[in-house]
Amino acid sequence: MKLFTDLQHRFGWTRNEIRVLVLLTLTLPAGAVIRWLRSGDGAPGGITPAFTYAQADSEFFARSRASLPDSTRRSSRKTPPREPIDINRAGKEQLLLLPGVGNATADLIVRYRSQHGPFRTVEDLLRVKGIGPKKLEKLRPYVTVVR
Repeated sequence: MKLFTDLQHRFGWTRNEIRVLVLLTLTLPAGAVIRWLRSGDGAPGGITPAFTYAQADSEFFARSRASLPDSTRRSSRKTPPREPIDINRAGKEQLLLLPGVGNATADLIVRYRSQHGPFRTVEDLLRVKGIGPKKLEKLRPYVTVVR
């Protein structure tokens, strides 16, 4: 303990500062030993490297996607409708054919229409939460309003 009192007097360190110094001094060699053991170069049958989850994750997503019914699977490419859809008469199934429209957006369009009445123009879609100017421009060729 004489070493600690010498450090206190020589450098003017407090007891807490000395404790931190001792902790850091002991932590560095412990970390080096752990790293050496994990490398496999140390003790016989050293600790194996950490498990990588990338392959397990991709396998999980592939299996879970394959187990979903076709109606709930998201396809990477939608085939847009050949003729514009009337957004005042379209049901959820028809709205799901539109690019950028998923289950949530289709529900919001139907709900907005039932609460506020029919759309007067295509631009009225901007009032639906989740549809902004960019999404509207994607939708514009595929939607119409028939009165």
